[in-house]
Amino acid sequence: MTPMTKFIALWVVLVGFAGAAFAQTGPGSAPAAGSAAVPGSGAAAGSGAAAGSAAAAGSAAAAVAGEPPPAAPADARKMCVAAMNADPQFAADIIKVVDEKAAVQRDADTIAAHKDADYHVQKNERHVIYAYAAMWIVAALFVIFLWRRQQGLKAEIANLRRDLEAAADDSASAKGRA
Repeated sequence: MTPMTKFIALWVVLVGFAGAAFAQTGPGSAPAAGSAAVPGSGAAAGSGAAAGSAAAAGSAAAAVAGEPPPAAPADARKMCVAAMNADPQFAADIIKVVDEKAAVQRDADTIAAHKDADYHVQKNERHVIYAYAAMWIVAALFVIFLWRRQQGLKAEIANLRRDLEAAADDSASAKGRA
């Protein structure tokens, strides 16, 4: 074999491998893992227009193949509800996921309420301390007032006893003189 024949054979093999790789990935789909996109195939990363036209070509191919076109969001919801109603396990799984998310939200709300209450208690703690201090001051002043009044009453009782004893002594001495 001549070198030119070897060169042509090598190119035929390379083009054959590239064609096989392109055929496996198909138009508009991403290349298989570990393989590189063939330049100009429309599947190269970063070519938005080529990907959009490839998607349009894919939907046109789906319509030709007899597959229904993609559903509108309302139709997709109806299909989802129908699928959920058809399979009780699927419905239970959906309800379980929703309940878990609701539980997480309730926990977050509870924590937020506790933090809010803690903030208000700390904010009003000074007022509570002032109120207790005022109550203790009033109680202490009342006890002092009662103590002083009792001391005054004791002094008055002592004066009355002295006066009574003095009057009794004067009366006894007046009887004794008479």
